[in-house]
Amino acid sequence: MKVKVIVETGKDLFSCFMSGADNLDFSIIGTGKTARKSIEDFKLALGEMKSYYEEIGKDFPEMEFEYVFDVGAFFNYYPLNVTAFAEYVGMNASLLRQYVSGLKTPSEKTLKKIKDGINKVSFDIGNGLLTDRPVIQYV
Repeated sequence: MKVKVIVETGKDLFSCFMSGADNLDFSIIGTGKTARKSIEDFKLALGEMKSYYEEIGKDFPEMEFEYVFDVGAFFNYYPLNVTAFAEYVGMNASLLRQYVSGLKTPSEKTLKKIKDGINKVSFDIGNGLLTDRPVIQYV
C-alpha cells in the first residue's frame, strides 16, 4: 500500500503525517526542528507501531511511503540555497524566502513556477558532467 506523508513547515517545528490512509486503524505523525528530524521521528513512531502490532499478535500492513513537502520543508530538507534557486528560475528571492519561512503561502501559479524550477534544476544536474581532472590539464 502506498501512503503519502505530508512534510510541512510549522511556526517552530516541522511535522509530517500520513495522508490518504483512511482505511488504516492508526495514524503516524512526526515532529522535529528540521524536516529531516520530523521524518526521523515519523520513522521512530512507525517502528513503535510495528512493535505494538507484534505484541498484540496483529499483522502490520506493508506500506511504501511517498514524502510530499511544502515549500519550506522542501528547502529545509534539500541543500539548496534559496537565493540562488530564485535567481536560477527567475523569481524574487525575498518573496521565495517568505514562502520558505511560512510567512506567506504561494498561489497555485507561483507553486507551479517553483515546481517547474525544481524540475529544471533536477534535469540540469542530471545532465551535468564533472571532470575527473583539474581544468589546467585540458589547457
